[in-house]
Amino acid sequence: MSRLLKWLYLALVLAIVVILQIGISRTGKVPGDADEAGYTPLATKIKEAEQGMKAAEAQMAAVRIDPEYDRMAAIPGGPFLMGDAAGGAIEQPERTITLSAYRIDAYETTFAHYYAFIVATGHRKPRLAGYLAVDSGGLPFLMNPFNPVVGVSWADASSYCLWKGKRLPTEAEWERAAKGTGRRAWAWGDEERPSFANLVGEEDGFRYTAPVGAVRRDRSPDGVYDMTGNAMEWVADWFDEHAYAAMRASDPAGPPTGDERAIRGASWNDALERGRTVTRFKMRPSYRDVTIGFRCAASDRPFPGAALPSAVSSSPKIAMNIFSLDTAWGLSYNAAVFSSFRRLVLRGGFSNG
Repeated sequence: MSRLLKWLYLALVLAIVVILQIGISRTGKVPGDADEAGYTPLATKIKEAEQGMKAAEAQMAAVRIDPEYDRMAAIPGGPFLMGDAAGGAIEQPERTITLSAYRIDAYETTFAHYYAFIVATGHRKPRLAGYLAVDSGGLPFLMNPFNPVVGVSWADASSYCLWKGKRLPTEAEWERAAKGTGRRAWAWGDEERPSFANLVGEEDGFRYTAPVGAVRRDRSPDGVYDMTGNAMEWVADWFDEHAYAAMRASDPAGPPTGDERAIRGASWNDALERGRTVTRFKMRPSYRDVTIGFRCAASDRPFPGAALPSAVSSSPKIAMNIFSLDTAWGLSYNAAVFSSFRRLVLRGGFSNG
């Protein structure tokens, strides 16, 4: 039986070869030739993506960073409502949490900021790959110097913040900066307005990430921008689905250990529902993709060691090429399909589904 299957397989392969050869002899073209309408050879896509990346990196070296993008918002100490009594299981219970005064970056960390860090330390470059709703030709558009840096792991983000004399914010600090002291569905309030943040689609004027702070309505009561959309953000805490019930009532720093880190906020590839101020995600710390960035925080009080990176060593002074083999395929997936896939990946860390 196995020999029969082998002969059938060989016959099928031979038939396919014959059909292709007949097509070539009749048209004079090999399927996939560059002159076919709407077709771009893979080698051309790779070359164009590499050129776009190099041009973006050259622009990064020449840009001057406006001091406004280094501004931090001062968050006064005091109580606030954390969680949502009517939300998903991992957003409950709603509790009064008291925080000491702290500061948080008013804007997400940009590519320009991150490249200054790379030049100074030799840290590895972000990993951008052609998947989700971005094909290889769209990747250079992500690299506007003042767009949020994406394609960084939790350790990359922590290393940058420590280099700046800061740290990643805790989940509690991030949520307080996003919503203020009371209940607030989105950074601007409770009005369902997708155009108020850089979310999936182009209603907000941007296909991918936007320059930080460009969507002015996505601003919290304390003047912190892009807490609803643009890029998801790593925070300091290990993820625990029961964290809200277990955390201490004053300056909580999250669980001491874990397998995944918490992520807050939505991205340019998410729907408005994902950008609620209480929505929580989780991901393994090494994960990098074109939807996840970060911002830093700082405070005068001693910070609990549990929320700091265990040991961030200097990276070798060899910068990995930002162009990944993944980009060569130029894959482009429907955003809705990706959202369903990511919901499975983040299962247990996503509150509404």
